Amino acid sequence: MRTAQVGDRVQVHYVKRLEDGSVASSQGRPPLELTVGVDHPRLPGLGLALVGLAVGQTTTLQVPPEQAYGLRDPDRVCQLDRRRFPSEHAFVLGEWTQAQSHGGKRRVRILEVREDVVIVDGNHRRAGQALQLTVTLLAIEDGEAGMVSRAVQDNRPGLHTLGQEHAQSKDRGRDEDGEG
Repeated sequence: MRTAQVGDRVQVHYVKRLEDGSVASSQGRPPLELTVGVDHPRLPGLGLALVGLAVGQTTTLQVPPEQAYGLRDPDRVCQLDRRRFPSEHAFVLGEWTQAQSHGGKRRVRILEVREDVVIVDGNHRRAGQALQLTVTLLAIEDGEAGMVSRAVQDNRPGLHTLGQEHAQSKDRGRDEDGEG
C-alpha cells in the first residue's frame, strides 16, 4: 500500500479547531491539494504529519501557537494616523478592516479611536491560539497520473485514492472485510 512521502502532492480534507472554540472544515468543498512536507497557510503546523499515511487514514495533531498563527506580538499594536483609512470610514471597536500602510493595505482590528489617530492591532486574528488539526488523506498523486476529480479517481491508474481498495475488493467479489 502506497503511503505519503515528502514531496508528494496529495488531496486532503481537514477540520481545524481553535482555542476560542471556532471550527473550520473543508467538508462539503473540493479537497485541498498540498505538498507533503511543506507548510500550508490554511493548515499551519501540518508540515511532515502526513508522511507515512495511506489513503483513507486520518491524523490529529496539536499545533502550538508559535507553529500555528504565531504568538501575539505587543509591537503589532500601534497608532495609525486617521488618514490611513478612507475619509468616510465608520470606525467600530473590535472590527477588522483594511488600513493603508507603507507596503500597501493590511488587515487590522480597531481597538480605540481618537481624534487624529486610531489604535489598531495588526496581529493575525488567530495569533496566540493553539489549534487541533485533524486531516484525512484522500489521494496521493503518482507521477504522471496527476490529480483527477473524485468522479473518475477510482479507475485511474497511478492515483491512490480513498475508495480504491474498496473498488478493488468488490472486483474480487468480496467487501473490505473479505466477505462476499
